[in-house]
Amino acid sequence: MKKGLKIVLILVITIAVIVGVIFGGLYVNNKNKLKAEKSEIIEYGQKVKVSGKNMQVYMQGEGDQTFVLLPGYLTGSPKIDFELLINELSKDARVVVVEPFGYGLSDDTETPRTVENMVEEIHAALASLDIDTYALVTHSIWGVYALKYINTYPNEVTMHVGIDSSLPSQGGADENQESTIAFLAKSGIYRFMADSSDDFLLIPSTDEATKKQFKYISLKNIGSSATVNEGKEMQNNFDKTINLKYPSDLPVLYILASESVDPDPNWIPIHEAMLQDVNQGKLVVLEGGHYLHHTQSVEIVKQIHEFKGEVSGDN
Repeated sequence: MKKGLKIVLILVITIAVIVGVIFGGLYVNNKNKLKAEKSEIIEYGQKVKVSGKNMQVYMQGEGDQTFVLLPGYLTGSPKIDFELLINELSKDARVVVVEPFGYGLSDDTETPRTVENMVEEIHAALASLDIDTYALVTHSIWGVYALKYINTYPNEVTMHVGIDSSLPSQGGADENQESTIAFLAKSGIYRFMADSSDDFLLIPSTDEATKKQFKYISLKNIGSSATVNEGKEMQNNFDKTINLKYPSDLPVLYILASESVDPDPNWIPIHEAMLQDVNQGKLVVLEGGHYLHHTQSVEIVKQIHEFKGEVSGDN
């Protein structure tokens, strides 16, 4: 019996040592690669000062219309994530991508990620560049934050386009697993999973060099103080925006993904309910997944132009 227990104890210790070596290796590998990759990241856009920190803004194109693009939760590099959409929209308009703190090339922050703080920070970045009239194009979670933004600055926002936009009425804001994500990031396990498949990071279809940049920036940002806190604050932010409506005279276009609509019978109804209070609202469903702008940028821009024509009476 004692011999059996001794063998079991040896096995347990051996397994613990092996696991410790593996985890230690992943941790050290991640730290070393983060340090090496930092010098490989290629800057884009420009930095503006917001609350004493650097916020990254990227602009492309010219035209009478300005579109401001805001990303989904945990998007590593909003500029690269939106690249295909930027290229289409900027053919006849100015496109502005603002990377919130903790995203892209913007600084991290310890300031709580309340919807009020995030809205004020984005607005401050735009104001510093004298951008005061624009359409908001939001993906996923920024559809929720946009409700607060639009109600705070109704005289600046001319239109809202939500790409598979989140809404506070959808629920599930308390299930972000931000602590787990932070652990996976710091331990190096997240990198290991990202190295196993390009699909893990939801990298858009682009050239290999840009994909590599997206990966570098994503691994730099995952588990940032800002995004971890954003996950913790998300339910509070949903609660704060649950009763907000769009101004009745604001044109609103929802472009939803079929892969979000099909498994969720509530996805279309909650968006239709939001459109009931606006004079000019439209909802379309396009084939594809939640990151619809990775596969349907041409059609998204077509839908935006058609909606603009309907709003202005040109169609």
